[in-house]
This record gives sequence, structure tokens and C-alpha cells, in this order.
Amino acid sequence: MCDNLRIPQNIFHRLDRVSASDLYKPDMLHTIYLGLFKHMMDWIEGFLKKHGRLQAFDDVWKALPPYPGFLVPKKAYREVTQWQGKEMRNLGRCILGVLAVALRQPGGAQVIPFKRALGCVRALVDFNMMAQYRSHTSDTIAYMEDYLDQFHKLKDIFLEFQVTKRTQDKVDKQRKEIRHQRALVIEQVALSLRRRMRDDNRQKKTTSVWTWSVANHISTLSKCIY
Repeated sequence: MCDNLRIPQNIFHRLDRVSASDLYKPDMLHTIYLGLFKHMMDWIEGFLKKHGRLQAFDDVWKALPPYPGFLVPKKAYREVTQWQGKEMRNLGRCILGVLAVALRQPGGAQVIPFKRALGCVRALVDFNMMAQYRSHTSDTIAYMEDYLDQFHKLKDIFLEFQVTKRTQDKVDKQRKEIRHQRALVIEQVALSLRRRMRDDNRQKKTTSVWTWSVANHISTLSKCIY
């Protein structure tokens, strides 16, 4: 999966007390808020219009109550003419709940489409929440990859509303960033283990044990990116 991945090196990678996995941060504003979320909302608007739920979505949107750290919308969703990073960030906090209410009580033929639409949006929202972590481990990156995979499996419900291929480019870019994060995590753990082995080389009795331990850990971690 990461055959073409190259980990850039700089002066910070060799400094003590510096975590390589903390040095690289994804571009949340342009990749997620103004990228994936903006495209997804175009899909959702078309989906709601097809199923006659657009007005219900607007009504729920305007009825959102105040909450600390949340900006209450002053207009209906369709009345907003310009979406900036702040507005899209706010949308990411409430879109799943608003959509769930707008799609309640589906008709017989709407049950499966509504369920898939909610699942697709939930996967992207979960990915967005996890991407905001200040640092990542192999576990958190695995969660993010699972959310993206789930998003891909369910996004066909919006296929007829996808106008361009720009969203796929955004997703591919985010996948590349995740692989980069995973490689940095593995590199940092391997470096830590090597340093520990080097410090213990003075004790001849434990040298062979640590050598096997380091090799085993690195081999196991490397499977995460291949």
C-alpha cells in the first residue's frame, strides 16, 4: 500500500524529545471542510430534493438550539450563499443529527437508501473527528482508514448527484496523508526501540534478547503499511 511512500527527513527527526508523528498535520480546512464536506453537502442536497425532504432539512437546521462552542445558524441551509471554513466546521458538528431528523419516518422504498445515506455521512463525520487529534498512533490511523473505507462503500447512494471527480481527488489526498502518518508512527517506535537497545548494549546478557525484541516489533509494525 505504501510502496511509493517516501518519508521526508529534516533536522527535527534526530532531536531528542521530538515526536516525528507530531510534526506532520493534515490540512483540515481545505481537504476536509472546504473539500470533502462541501462536496458531500452538494450530494445531500440533491438526495433530499429527490426524496422530498429538503424543506424538512431546512426546518431542522433553523431550529438547532444554542450550545457552548456551537454557532447557531441564523438562516436556513439553502439561504446561505457563501460557506467558509468556520461555517463548514460548524456544519461538521451537527450535520449527522440534522440529517437523521430530516430522514425520519421513511416510506417503504426509502428505508435502505436513507440508511445508506446516514451511514455514509456518519463515516465521514467520524473520520473528521478523528483527524482532529493532535497526534496519532497505529490504532487511531487504523480507525481513520476504516472510516474512509466505509465512506467509499456507501457513497454510491449519492452517485447520481456527483457532478465531478474532484471529491475522489480529495479522498485520495487524505489517504496519502494517513499513510504518511502511519509511516511516521512506525519510524518513531522503531527509533525508540533502537535507542533502548543501544543503551542496553552495555549489559551483554540482555543484548541478544533486545535485538530479537526490536526486530520482532519492527517486523510487526511494518505490516501496517504493506
